[in-house]
Amino acid sequence: MISKLIVFSTLFLAVLFTALYIIRPKFRTRVEQPKYAFLQQLSMYDKSISAEQHGDDNEYEGESHTETADKDSSKDCNQSDSKKSR
Repeated sequence: MISKLIVFSTLFLAVLFTALYIIRPKFRTRVEQPKYAFLQQLSMYDKSISAEQHGDDNEYEGESHTETADKDSSKDCNQSDSKKSR
């Protein structure tokens, strides 16, 4: 008896939820809002990790990644040239 009540009430709630989801766009938006908030936070996290890996927080503020990379590589070349001359 109790098992039938649990099964039928669960089916009723599932059908009700599905009907509301299909019929009412505001309900759908409310249900899906946490997914979009999570995706936005994930995107922000990925950008921050990417920025750290590419060295956005460096001493050459306001320059592009390629300009910074060019300066870094020229520093490396100058250091290796000075070591060779010693």
